[in-house]
Amino acid sequence: MTKSISSEKHFTWRGRDVTRLENLSDIVFALSLTLIVASSVPTNFDALVALWREAIAVAFCFALILLIWSKHHAFHRRYGLDDGPTVFLNSIVLFLIMIFAYPLKYLALFMVNFFTGYFESGPQIMAVMPLDRVDIFITIYSVGYAAVFGIFALLYAHALKRADDLELTEAERILTRLEVDQGISAIIISSLAAIIALSLPDRWSPVGGATYFLIGPVMMWLTRRARKRADTVQDSAGG
Repeated sequence: MTKSISSEKHFTWRGRDVTRLENLSDIVFALSLTLIVASSVPTNFDALVALWREAIAVAFCFALILLIWSKHHAFHRRYGLDDGPTVFLNSIVLFLIMIFAYPLKYLALFMVNFFTGYFESGPQIMAVMPLDRVDIFITIYSVGYAAVFGIFALLYAHALKRADDLELTEAERILTRLEVDQGISAIIISSLAAIIALSLPDRWSPVGGATYFLIGPVMMWLTRRARKRADTVQDSAGG
């Protein structure tokens, strides 16, 4: 297999030209971001002041969509796969992104309002989302989050299965396993968030959403461990 110039530490990028599958994917990502950012124009000063809370929620959604896009981009650049399983799994990811664009923004805005004390009384918060439904909504979101990153785990597992065909080095195999481990971790954290939301009293069920703050530390730890192993393997091979 002819390899392209390496564009990433420890990884030779095998994907060269942007495929039609990637073009379609970029369109779906752009449309999802448009749906998240779109909002009505403030008609009074109070609405303008409240807009900053929506901006925080949009920033959270944007960061998550950008993370998903970056993982999608890296996958196609790293492996250049365009076979049946890749197209099928990629299609599921795009479908999930389109479905969860609005629920993602809705939940993000609700969580921002809840934790910043925007709702000062029960009737106000229940007008946005009844507290006895928050646990269900977090569970639905958790299922979507777990599904997206679970599909990515399957994509990278498929690439690992074809490691010999792709001529992956040992360091590349370690980093591919890292992506699978991150997907599994996302599923575990999502399940934990849903369990906490369903277990707590209605008033405190939004705390289940705070479980997602574990994502950062867990992913950083997994990444640091894998990259350290990749460095060791590459140094040994170089020696």
